[in-house]
Amino acid sequence: MDNMIKITFVSADGNHIEVDGEVGRTLMEIAIDNMIPEIEGQCGGGCACATCHCYPRQKWADKLRPMDAMEELTLDSGLAEIRPTSRLACQIDLNEDMSGMVVDL
Repeated sequence: MDNMIKITFVSADGNHIEVDGEVGRTLMEIAIDNMIPEIEGQCGGGCACATCHCYPRQKWADKLRPMDAMEELTLDSGLAEIRPTSRLACQIDLNEDMSGMVVDL
């Protein structure tokens, strides 16, 4: 289990769900594996639907690779509010430095 990190998802009503995430997988895959209801991933991780829109806390958002044009376009076409830390969970590849990440939904 040394390839596992802790991720905490925080729902809009303030419910905290702590899960284990495997390094090398995406945040969306971990959310779906753990049945996080706010993350749908309808396109299967193809950066096409924005149903995995999430808000990593600033501390963690600063550690993510920069958003590319496709992710930005997909976020803009979604229904959720765009915030400074808005990201698509399918575009967040988990690594060891993300252990403890907190993600608002």
